[in-house]
This record gives sequence, C-alpha cells and structure tokens, in this order.
Amino acid sequence: MQGSAAARLAADGRWWRIAGRFYLVIGYLFLVLPIATMIVFSFQKGQFASIPGQGWTFGWYGKLFEDGSLIEALQNSLIVSPLAATGACVIGFFAAYAVNRYRFRFRGAFTVLLVLPILIPPLILGVGFLGLLARIGLQGQLLSVLLTHMVIIAAPAMAVIQLRLGQMPPALEEAAWDLGATEFQTLYKVVLPFAFPGIAGGWLLAFTFSFDEFIIAWFVSGFDPTLPVAVYAYMVGSIDPSLNAVGSIVFAISLLSLIGVELLLLPLLLSRRKEAD
Repeated sequence: MQGSAAARLAADGRWWRIAGRFYLVIGYLFLVLPIATMIVFSFQKGQFASIPGQGWTFGWYGKLFEDGSLIEALQNSLIVSPLAATGACVIGFFAAYAVNRYRFRFRGAFTVLLVLPILIPPLILGVGFLGLLARIGLQGQLLSVLLTHMVIIAAPAMAVIQLRLGQMPPALEEAAWDLGATEFQTLYKVVLPFAFPGIAGGWLLAFTFSFDEFIIAWFVSGFDPTLPVAVYAYMVGSIDPSLNAVGSIVFAISLLSLIGVELLLLPLLLSRRKEAD
C-alpha cells in the first residue's frame, strides 16, 4: 500500500512539473512572440504585414534613417530618460532617507506630497504643466519634458529606494558615528553603498516610465518630441513597417544594454563573493 501511494505521489509530482513547464513556455511565448513578430515584419517588403510575406528587404530601415524624424525622436528620448531617471533618483534618495532617518512634523503629509503626482491623471497633469511652463517661458522644449518627467517619476524611484533603506539596521550608522565618521561620511560610505541596489532598481524603473510616457510629453514637448509622441504622430499620418524598424532598434538597444550591464556587474559580484569566501 505504501509503495503504491508513493508511486502515485511521484506520478502526480511529475505531471505537475510537466504542467508547470508547459505554463512557463506559454508565458514566454506570450512575452516574446509580439517582439519577434515586430522584428520579422520590419524586414518584410510589403507595406502591410501579411503571412506569407512578399519578400525581404532592409528598405524600411533605410527609409527610417532617410526621413530622420523617428531617429531624432529616439535620440531625444535617449537624452531625456537617463537624465530624468538620474534626477528622480537623487530626489528620491534624499526624500527616502529623510523619511526613514528622521521623525518630524507633517512627515506623513510630506510623503503624500511626493507620491501625489502619480495619483493625478496624466491628462490633468499635462494641462497643468503646459500652463505652468507657458507662464515661465519653458513650453515646447526638451527641457520641459525633462523637468516634468522628473516630477512624475521621482515617486516610483523613491518607493524602491525606501524599501531598500527600510532594510538597513540603524546600528550601521551609529557604529560609523562611534568610529568618528561625520554625518556626510556616513552617508557617503555607509548609507549609499547599502542603498545602491535600491537606487539601481529605482533608476531602471524611472527610466522605463520616462521612456514610455506619452501624454505629458505630448503636451509639453513642442517641436522636440520624444519617441512615443513621434510614433503617435507618424501613425496618424501613415502606417508602414518603419514603425516596426524603430521598435526593433529600441529592442536591440535594450538587449545590448542588458548584456552590457550583466558583463560589467557579473565579474564584480563574483570577485566580491570570492573575497567574502
């Protein structure tokens, strides 16, 4: 009886493993198939996507660079998003450190004020930012997109950094003070290294939000559109595989960036693990 029960449990476990792997494959296909389809259609000769295709060509990539509007918009996004993510992480780090480190009046109101921009509908924010920037003469510039994006992505960056700082024992700072470190030295040599994973995660999240943001950028960008705004304007006028081409280029940039980060960080992590051993 015990042998048959064990065999039945083993068989059930095997079927659960098969079902789990099947579910995993379906999930990856669901994620990868749209990207693969976009890349394939970017090389298709016909203007409208069809299966089977009408041949293969690099012409849509050539048209993309000849026209230049989408490439220029991509360059604008690659300028704005890293700068906005960096500024948002600086604001988010000091805000998260203040909330975790100090107890002061209106601390809850201060936290709500920082989170408020992501709670307001983007359409309302876009109209408000447009009116404000028009008053101070900054409307229709790439700087406008940078400033507005810093405002709206500081909150998610702060949330990730605050989660990391919440894991730091207060005794670490106290030990540094006891050893003669100033508050600035403690912040630079103790708090920042501990918070670095949270800062890196917050930066990546903020960069993604900024790169994909459309509504507010549409209101304030003017004649210097970011990529989502340029794609929208392009789709209103015409639809051709040049959009698939620029999407494939963005995917390639993202993939190469991820590989580069892995190649840079993996040796560093392995060396630290060897030192710890």
